Amino acid sequence: MANAAHSTDSVTVAERVRELMSRHGIGKRQQTTELCRILDLSFSQGHRKLRGNSPWTLAQIKKVAEAFGEPAAQLFGAQLLDPGMVGAAAQEAIFSVSAVELACTAWIGAPLEPGSRPDFVAYEKQGQWRVVRHDGALYQNAHEVHKIEIYPRRAEADKPLIAVVDDDRASADNLRDYLERSGYAAEAIYGLTAFDEALRAQVFDGVVIDWLFGNQTAAEAIRAVRASENPDAPIFVLTGELLTGKASESEIGQVVHRYNVACYEKPARMAILIADLSKRLNRG
Repeated sequence: MANAAHSTDSVTVAERVRELMSRHGIGKRQQTTELCRILDLSFSQGHRKLRGNSPWTLAQIKKVAEAFGEPAAQLFGAQLLDPGMVGAAAQEAIFSVSAVELACTAWIGAPLEPGSRPDFVAYEKQGQWRVVRHDGALYQNAHEVHKIEIYPRRAEADKPLIAVVDDDRASADNLRDYLERSGYAAEAIYGLTAFDEALRAQVFDGVVIDWLFGNQTAAEAIRAVRASENPDAPIFVLTGELLTGKASESEIGQVVHRYNVACYEKPARMAILIADLSKRLNRG
């Protein structure tokens, strides 16, 4: 069955997942990592889900519940308390509107009674629930539909998020564009102050950062990543100043050793950098 439809109240589902994990002895700092393991997500994906910022599919809800041996129904939101929804079950479905087909979540009730005229009906076809407007056509084993929810597809939310940090806007933008063409979500961040602010607001699955920012180096920013919610994010330092002597080879070496950082000279060989990033993120 299709897996693209999303549950309703993402915030409520996320809250209940956090409560479930806490009951099973998973500490707050380990919950994102555990969710990523169960659902095979990147850290930023898991982070967004646990904060209700990313939709949950029914399959994901069921998989989390099964991992802890608990019923999936308890992870649903307030719709379970709606008296009008009694007897209805949430199902991933295809909503057909004229020639357009949209993934949705439909709350499907009892089989239609003779003579009833609901606004929408659902029927199964080749193992897939389909929802259509009731136009009088006869569908085998048609059911009444109590509720339909459609969400726009958020393709970027399904991709690992990489921070590209450089005070040279052109360099940052070019690398961001290359990462996006390579299947990542990427954010260009211009300077250390902007990166510090970004790191406080969100988590990144990986960081590509220039070494020199005027008279400052990226050392403190790298330390901040290692102290962030995703301390294991792969970090790549780029520098074009080793041969000029502006960048200290020994200082970069210390950072590489202490914080498990990869170092590439500019101009970076993009294909090699992406291959290294993908390997570190277990993306093939």
